[in-house]
Amino acid sequence: MKNANMVVCLGAFAACVGAPSLSVAEDNCSGHYVNVGAKSISISNDPAEPSHILIGECHEWLCTRKDKDGDEMTVQSAYMPGDYNATWKVISGTGKYANVSRSGWYRQTRTDDEVVVGDWGGNCQ
Repeated sequence: MKNANMVVCLGAFAACVGAPSLSVAEDNCSGHYVNVGAKSISISNDPAEPSHILIGECHEWLCTRKDKDGDEMTVQSAYMPGDYNATWKVISGTGKYANVSRSGWYRQTRTDDEVVVGDWGGNCQ
């Protein structure tokens, strides 16, 4: 089952990267995310961004993901029921993400059983 989830996640990621991204004029960062059950991966469109690839878990409205150095960022999200557009903000972090002030939007673009794929953007400075 673990390998099957990984295959689904990687396939969804590949589809996500190939899809165009919605952005807002104020955005200085954007990317895509894939959640499979509680597992989550977020990929920035900017490979130079320290948080280019973050992997972790989401529970309820909180996602905690780590980068390749082991530094963590916890993001809280909010949305209105029935609306696929939502907001996010960093509420805590370790290492390079300690005391950062980041926030933005995200939008589900596809969902199937436990797999959720979407785009995100916002202010990451």
